[in-house]
Amino acid sequence: MSEADWIAKGKEAYARMDWKECLDSYSEAIKLNPQSEAVELRKMAMSIIEFYNKDQYNP
Repeated sequence: MSEADWIAKGKEAYARMDWKECLDSYSEAIKLNPQSEAVELRKMAMSIIEFYNKDQYNP
């Protein structure tokens, strides 16, 4: 899959609030391109998770 495909998959997972798939997809996009927009998208998703779901996500 391409970087754009991983980002699209991450956005779809974000819309469903499937945080694991969302973060995993953004991470795959970042592996392909470290300067990807997925870096910021992942940071935003992480801040939402950390704020609303402290017990759901445990790094």
